[in-house]
Amino acid sequence: MNTRRRYAGMRLAVVVTATGALLASLSGCSDQKEKRQYAVPHSLCGIPVDSNTLAPFMPPGRKLTVKRDTTNSLASICEIRVDSRQAVQTEQMWLSDAPNTAYFVGGAANSKLDHEAEDGRFLYSGWEAFGKTHQCTSEKLLNSQLFTAFQMNSSNHQDADAMKQLITAYTKAVEKTDTCKHGLSFGSLTHNR
Repeated sequence: MNTRRRYAGMRLAVVVTATGALLASLSGCSDQKEKRQYAVPHSLCGIPVDSNTLAPFMPPGRKLTVKRDTTNSLASICEIRVDSRQAVQTEQMWLSDAPNTAYFVGGAANSKLDHEAEDGRFLYSGWEAFGKTHQCTSEKLLNSQLFTAFQMNSSNHQDADAMKQLITAYTKAVEKTDTCKHGLSFGSLTHNR
């Protein structure tokens, strides 16, 4: 009888040890999966960004890809993907008859934009922000004004102050581009494609 109990106890110990080893190896795999294995970019489609401010919003993953879409000559969309999931999207858009940033946002916001800066020039939340450039108008494009957007799409991280910093710096950087200075459509900027 004692021999049976001893073997049963040994079998139980082996099963518990094997299960523990399996769980440890699986948790080791998940730890590796949870790490960011790519460098956080310093620019998004040619527009500089503060990578330290952007980093907390970036998801774990292995590969980062950046794609610029200018199929619409009045808009430039920069899409940042991590392992085929959209992580960040920025946008520059020429709009005519747009009196303010709220008009530009329309229904494009994925969250309540409960913060504003500079008398509504910038509207933002914990993970997305929208802005209006200064002195970026285009007579060639029906007196359009240039607007900006910065949206996080795959992070649970929220930080309204960081979003304000990102949209403000991004918009000021856009104001220094040829697109803004010369009122160019995005279709005319072949060097940025």
